[in-house]
Amino acid sequence: MRRRLRYFAATVVAAIGVIAATDAVSADDAPTAVLLLDGSGSMWARLPPDNRAKIDIVREKLTTILQTPSSTHVGLVSFGHRRRGDCSDVEVIAPPDSARDGVVGPLAKINPIGPGPLTAGLKAAVDAIGTARPAQIIVVGDGADNCHQDSCAAAADIAKTSPGITIQVIEIGVAAADRGRVACVAEATGGHYYDITDSNGLNAALDEATKLAILSPGAPPEAATAGATVAPPPPAGASLRVSASLAEGGTLLDVPVSWKIFKSGDTTSLGESQGSGISAKLPAGSYDVEAKLGSLSARQQVTIEAGSAQSIIVPLNGGHLNIRAAAIKGGEASPTAILTVVSGDTSVAIARNGAADLYLPPAAYTVNVSDGVARTSRSVTLAAGDDKPVAIGLGTGRLELSATTGDAAKPMEDILYTIFEDDPESPDGRREVALSRAPDASFTLPAGTYYVSARSGAADVRERIAVGVGEVVKRTLTLALAPLKISTIVAGAPAKAKQGILYRVDRLDGDKARVARALGPTFDLNLPAGRYKVTASIASGDLAASREVTLEAGKPAAVQLEIQGGEVTFRPPPGEASATGDIYWEVIDAKGVPLWRAMGVEAKALLAPGHYTVRLEARSKHNTAAFDVRAGENQQIEIGPG
Repeated sequence: MRRRLRYFAATVVAAIGVIAATDAVSADDAPTAVLLLDGSGSMWARLPPDNRAKIDIVREKLTTILQTPSSTHVGLVSFGHRRRGDCSDVEVIAPPDSARDGVVGPLAKINPIGPGPLTAGLKAAVDAIGTARPAQIIVVGDGADNCHQDSCAAAADIAKTSPGITIQVIEIGVAAADRGRVACVAEATGGHYYDITDSNGLNAALDEATKLAILSPGAPPEAATAGATVAPPPPAGASLRVSASLAEGGTLLDVPVSWKIFKSGDTTSLGESQGSGISAKLPAGSYDVEAKLGSLSARQQVTIEAGSAQSIIVPLNGGHLNIRAAAIKGGEASPTAILTVVSGDTSVAIARNGAADLYLPPAAYTVNVSDGVARTSRSVTLAAGDDKPVAIGLGTGRLELSATTGDAAKPMEDILYTIFEDDPESPDGRREVALSRAPDASFTLPAGTYYVSARSGAADVRERIAVGVGEVVKRTLTLALAPLKISTIVAGAPAKAKQGILYRVDRLDGDKARVARALGPTFDLNLPAGRYKVTASIASGDLAASREVTLEAGKPAAVQLEIQGGEVTFRPPPGEASATGDIYWEVIDAKGVPLWRAMGVEAKALLAPGHYTVRLEARSKHNTAAFDVRAGENQQIEIGPG
C-alpha cells in the first residue's frame, strides 16, 4: 500500500516477513527504537516557510516527542557530527536502554559538521539494537550516503540477517537522482519513506514516524497515516491557498507552476502568479483555479465561505521526467547531445545540451539521443505521480583534432578531416563516419578505434586513434608539407588578373599525378616533399612557361615563371575607323592555325615570339597583313579593309 503525507511511502514488505519477525518475540517484550540522526554539515541548511535550520527543527520536534511517556526503549545514533571529512565518524550516543534524559541531552548538543556515512550509521544502529524485538530505526537526514557505501545493499542485508527491524526514512530535500538510493532502505525493511521539502512536512513526518516507532508502535499503518497529502494553510490575510501535486495524494510540487484564478463561469482572470503555489484574498464565492506546468494543465473549482479560508491541492495528473544524457551514465550531461522525446508518432519535446526537465501526461515515451555520430534511445512509461530520473549513458568519447606543417608552424586552415571505422561490408573494409573542414575539429564518437585522415591539397596524413568512454583525446597531426608560392612575369611585367593565367602543378616522382590547378596572377599552396613541374599558360595566345622544382618538407619555396611574348595592337589607319564600323580580327600562326579572335575597332593580343598573319573583315571587305613578334616588344599594326 502506498500512503502519502507530503512524502512518498515505501511499499511494505510481504506480510509473511512481518509475521516471521513478530513470531520470534514474546508479547511481553517492550519495543525498541533507535533514532539515526544525520550530523552532516548540510543539516544547517534552512527550510521554508519559517527559514529555520533543518537540525534545529528536528531537535526541537524530537525533544518534545521524547518527553511524551511511552514504554518504548529509545536510543540515539549519529554520524558526521564530530569531524570534517571523516567517513568513519559514527557514534552510538545513547544505547536503547538509556533513560530518556540520556537521549534528549546529547540530542540538543549534536553539531552537524562532517560527511554523510549513512550506511555505516545503519549498521551501527542495528548493532545497538542487537536481538531486541520488535525494533525500528528512524533515519532523519538530507541526502544519500556520500562515503562510497551502498545503503540499498546494506538494507537488504539487514532485512535478511536481522528480521524484525523496520526502518522509517525521513529525507529532507533529496535530489530526484538520489531518492532511489535512500527510499530503498525503507522498502527493503517494510518501512515508510518520507520525501520532505519544507518545515511543515518535516514536522508532520516526524509526528507520524515516531508514532509508528515510539509512541504507538502497535498501531496499524493506516491509522498512523490517516489523510493523504497535507495542504499548507493560507498565509495571514489570505482566504485561499492553492498548491499542486503530480497526482491525487502525491507530494506537493516545489517548482514554478503558472496559476490563474477565475470567478466560476467567467473567462477573465482575477489574478495570475508563477510559483509553487498561489495565495489570494477573495470574497465569498465560487472560483476556478487553473494550474499549468510544462505539458500539464488542470482546473479545479473551490468555494470560499464568508469568514473562512480554504487550502486546496490541484492534482495535475502527470509525471516528471528528468533526463540526462552523458558519455558515462550518471556523469555530466553532454553539451553536444540533442534529446528528442516522442510519444507514438508525435514529437513531444526537443532539448539540447544533453538535459531535459519535462512534466508530461501519463503515456509511453521514447527518448532519442543523438550526440555527434552516436545514437541511442530509451523507452519510458510514465504514470501519474511518477518522478523519474532517466540517466542515459552514451558510451562516447571526444576526439579533438588540429593539423600543422611542422613543429613551429601555425595550425593549418585549409584542412579536411575524415574519420573512418572498420566495416567488413565496405569494399575497402572501412566506412566513413564523420568529416569536418574546421581547423580545430571536434568529434563525439562511440568508444572504439578509428582511422583519421587529414588532407590538405595533395597532402594526406593518416593515423589510428583509440577513443575511450568519457575520454577527451587531443591530437595534432603533422603534414610534411612545403609552402610553395608561384608567380609569373608576362611580357616583362607581373601577371595581371585579366590575363587569365592558368597554373598547373604535376608531380614528377611517386604517382606522377596532376596535383593542383588554379586560375589567377599568383598561386600559393602546400605540397608534400618531392619533385614537381609547374606550368603557367595563357590560352588566348598559346603562351606557356614551365619549370621544375624540388620541395623539402617544412622549407618554403618560390617559383617565378616567365612567359615570353609581345603585345600587338591592331587598328585601322587614321580616318578609316568611322567608315569601317566594327571589325572582326583573327590572328593565324605560321602553320596556318587560328590562335586569337576579337571584335572591335581596335584590339590587343598577347602573342608568343614568332611569325603571324592578321586577317580583318569589315562590311564584307577583307584584308591581311604579316607581322613578327619579339619577346618584350610592343607594336601597333594599322590595316584597313582592302
